[in-house]
Amino acid sequence: MISWLAKLRISTALDAGKPLPESLRRAIATDPELAYFARRAEEMGQALRTPPPVAPAMHDSIMRAVRASARREQPRRAPVAAWWWVTTGAVAAVAVVFIWTTRARQASLRGQSLDGARMVLELSEHLPSDMPSFVMSPLSNEWALVDRNLQDTKQVLLASLP
Repeated sequence: MISWLAKLRISTALDAGKPLPESLRRAIATDPELAYFARRAEEMGQALRTPPPVAPAMHDSIMRAVRASARREQPRRAPVAAWWWVTTGAVAAVAVVFIWTTRARQASLRGQSLDGARMVLELSEHLPSDMPSFVMSPLSNEWALVDRNLQDTKQVLLASLP
């Protein structure tokens, strides 16, 4: 039998307070390691089940101290001061972020020129006349390439005939 499985069965039986099964008792009798484990587990179980003796004087003094500390009220500090610091810090952080973003946006707007807008306006004047050729140009180019491929294929086929 596997040693750890036997140890688990011993521990489970001792925890439940049941007697060990006969097969487990035979294994303990033949294996010194299991016998040592069973003896130590039994001793530990007994030690944990019986509480250590407490001196009555010590128990009474401990209980008096617990009652006295429960009666005393702890002075409460006002949480307003702590919240004031947190709120002030948060407002300061938001103000710094707002000022930084505003200045960064102004700097980026100063650096831009109106060339892009002027170019769009110029293109919009020619849009009605240039749009059909602009839209159809890629398709026309593709058809021209297909036609050239057909012509080249025709020449190859005609050249290969006897």
